[in-house]
Amino acid sequence: MGRWTDADSDSGRLPEGFERIGYDADSQTYTFRDSNGTTYESLPGNRYGPLYPSGRPRPRLSSAEIARHNASLKEGNRESVKMMLPFALLVLVFLLLLFKFLGSAGGGAGEADEKKTQVQCQEGFQRVEVQAGDTCWGVAQTYGVGVDELLGFAGNEGVECEKLDVGDLFCVPE
Repeated sequence: MGRWTDADSDSGRLPEGFERIGYDADSQTYTFRDSNGTTYESLPGNRYGPLYPSGRPRPRLSSAEIARHNASLKEGNRESVKMMLPFALLVLVFLLLLFKFLGSAGGGAGEADEKKTQVQCQEGFQRVEVQAGDTCWGVAQTYGVGVDELLGFAGNEGVECEKLDVGDLFCVPE
């Protein structure tokens, strides 16, 4: 049982002689009766607070009171957002780092792209891009040279036949 449960009783919160007699779930109002038998209703959603006689119109809020209430709600929302900003910033930084590390491992702008652009063929040679199914032996046969000779041409120093990928570049005779 809670520490302050005795403070939640009707006897401690209601004026002398009042008792709670009902609750209307549709309008979310509590109904109370005083010692004279007069019934009162609470404001919607309030268990304790100002009570108004049942059946009579409740006092209307002035435009200044409405504006004050709206300003306090807006300030409360602003405070809530301020509380969440550090957490949102941490999540954003984590996601950016995650995408950076996962993106660089996936073959985006990595070493393979740098290798393609750094192939410099000598005079009388042209660059050829490896297609699906190509092998070092196949490329060498197509251009009438041996595999060792193909790998010895200037620009083909970094080519590894065992790790040949689609998009790799070779220098071959024209």
